[in-house]
Parts: sequence; C-alpha cells; structure tokens
Amino acid sequence: MFKVKATVVGYGKDETKGPCHFRYKIGDEIVFDGETIAGRVCPNMMSPFSQALSALFASGGRHKEGEIPGSYYPFWHSPQSVYDPAYTKYDGVGFRPTPERPEENYKFVADETLFDNPPGGKYIIGKGKEKKAISLTCGDSHTLVQFTVEAFDLADRGDALPYYRRSMSILNKVAQKPGTAIDMIINEFSRDERDDIYPSLGQNIISVLVGELELMGYIDVKNDKVTVTDKGINKLEDYKASLSVEEREALKL
Repeated sequence: MFKVKATVVGYGKDETKGPCHFRYKIGDEIVFDGETIAGRVCPNMMSPFSQALSALFASGGRHKEGEIPGSYYPFWHSPQSVYDPAYTKYDGVGFRPTPERPEENYKFVADETLFDNPPGGKYIIGKGKEKKAISLTCGDSHTLVQFTVEAFDLADRGDALPYYRRSMSILNKVAQKPGTAIDMIINEFSRDERDDIYPSLGQNIISVLVGELELMGYIDVKNDKVTVTDKGINKLEDYKASLSVEEREALKL
C-alpha cells in the first residue's frame, strides 16, 4: 500500500480572470498516508480525490485498464487475526494471526487461502516499475484547476503499518544477502518470524510486497533475484532508527 499525494500543477484558464474560489495555488499538495489526509481539500474535489487516492493507495498506479486497484492489496493473502496489544511490538498495531479457527471451520494455508473474495474475484501481484499518475481537473469551468495524483512512498500508517513492517523486514533480509531469489526470501525467516507475526508470510504475499518495494525504487529485481538499492538502504536505516529498543529486539533488527 502506498502514500499518495495530489498536487496542483496548473489552471486550464487564466486564473486572474476566473480565480479559484478555494484559492488553490500551483504546488499545493494533499497527502494521504494510509490513515490521515494532510492539506486543504476543496469540497468540489472530495469525490474525485477520494477515488484517485483510494486507487493509488492500493495499486501504486500499476493497475491497467479493466483492473480493479483493490485487487493489488496484500491483505488478500493474510490470515484472520485478533487484536492483541502484546503483538504491537511486532506489527505496530497489535494484530495476532489466528491461522486456525476450528469453530468456524477455518484454516489458513499460505498461498491457498484467501482472506476474503477480492474485487472481481481475483487478486493481482503487481511487478515492475511502471506506474501511472492520475490527472484531475476541477469542474469549475471558469478556472479548471488541474491536479496530478501519484503514489510516492509506501504507506506506514493505519492498517497499512503491519504490511509496511513486513516490507522492511524483507528489505533487511535481502540487504544481508544481495541477489536472493524471490522464492527463497521466505527461507530467511524462522518459523516463528514467518507464521506468528501479522501478516503471516507465504510466497504470494512476499511477491506482492517485493513488487511494492520495487515500484518505489527500494530494490532492483533482475531474473527474479532481488538486490537492495542505495535508496533502499537509506530507507531501511531510517526505519530502524524509528523503532524502540523493544521493537528492534522483537523484529531482530
């Protein structure tokens, strides 16, 4: 999942003759970090902003014509969970995986059990660095304020935080073994690290998170082998510095 920002990039007409009544200026930004929106939101743009921010939060801009952006969520590959504050040191929120619920006839099998039915009845594992921004134009024909909306980083707030932390753990493992094959990353985690931290790891969710890391330029993937970039090393160090001593010990960072 991704942080997304909308930026005022221009006017379709002469702003001095038909001024924006919300007083948007070129360079103004609205940022969604997965939990909160920062910036001034014109009521007339609330609906288009909502749709664009939601789509890019899910796919990062990789979704193609006819694809439902929500199909890219790593969420679909996760087990059910319960809230347990003791697990906050692991995932940042406090989700404890519950891979088996006999009373519900539920058992999570990594790479086989979807959490729920994804949009359109399928899930998508996005790969590659190709992404698109979304262009929006205010409906006020006097000014036609123009916006560009784009994903610019991994989301690290709200219920995106556990997935962000898993991404950083993957980044850490690969930094220690450059050139690790995608399908071998899971072997760098112990059974407890793999299964007992939310979201539990399987090949599918690792591939999803690797795809997100690649899109943001934190790793390079060539022939399905992963190497951390300089940008990724800096990101990892900033992440480690943001953790408490207890969190670093729990996550073995």
